[in-house]
Amino acid sequence: MFKNNILKNTSLTALSVMAVALWLGSAHAALADASTLGDVLCSGFTNAKPFGKVFQWIAYAAGAVAGVQGIHHARLHTEDPRNHPLHRALMLWFGAMCLLSLPSVVTTVAMSLYGGSLTGGSLGCGAGGAGGGGTGLDGMMSGFIDNIKNPIQSVVALTAFLSGLFMMVRGLMKASKFGFDPKANSVHSVLTHIGFGALLMTIGDNLDMMLESVFGNHDKSGGSVISWGGLSALSGGVSSQFTTAVNAALTFVQLIGCIAFVRGWLIMKKVVEGGHGNVTMAQGITHILGGVLAINIGGFLLLMDTTFGTGLLN
Repeated sequence: MFKNNILKNTSLTALSVMAVALWLGSAHAALADASTLGDVLCSGFTNAKPFGKVFQWIAYAAGAVAGVQGIHHARLHTEDPRNHPLHRALMLWFGAMCLLSLPSVVTTVAMSLYGGSLTGGSLGCGAGGAGGGGTGLDGMMSGFIDNIKNPIQSVVALTAFLSGLFMMVRGLMKASKFGFDPKANSVHSVLTHIGFGALLMTIGDNLDMMLESVFGNHDKSGGSVISWGGLSALSGGVSSQFTTAVNAALTFVQLIGCIAFVRGWLIMKKVVEGGHGNVTMAQGITHILGGVLAINIGGFLLLMDTTFGTGLLN
């Protein structure tokens, strides 16, 4: 028994490693020319895009099945209207229509609820330059962070998009089944899935909106706007290595902020849907606002410096 478990776990681990290797490598010919971790991440980002088509195929198949079921229940309604009410067939047809035309429905919902397109904002995948401009640890840190920043942001945006698309499909499928089990497929659950699905699919545009609301602009400048003038006066001068290392650290904080921002909306979805586990509204809001502050960490530090009058950063 013990040996079988070891063999099973080893096999699953090996298959997982092989799957990741195929996803990041063999499916993308450009990886042969990859020289940095950012190139590898961008390869994974490119290879993950077709997964969106999988959800469209699932939606199309589910729509076709729902359409046939609608016809069947319409026939049953003509034979026994009391036990087979007409609204079941109508809800099945409505769900089938939405699932069969998923791209148009997704765009319509996104434009109606948030006024945003499915462009993803400014989060595009493109590896930065590899490190090598400096020989010290600061140069290595700066080169590594600059290289992976855009790919990681793009991977987070893609994850949010696929999660939103899955929620949208699930919400439409729940809507098509409303007539059979209103308790399990309530209007509240349907709207929650569709609303948060649209929000996650337009996560880049919603991030810009949150940054505009908090800071008055959506400039994700990181630490580049900080001059460290006050620190120079205190310490007799700030070296370029210090500035480079700090800016790299602030950029890393931005990446953590992107992840926290997306996770906050996922927590909010669970809370609105009825709560799963120990998640609370306060946790979701904290993740969202904390993520926004972390993404524009440079502007936030300048605000704190001005608020408390320390005069260290300008």
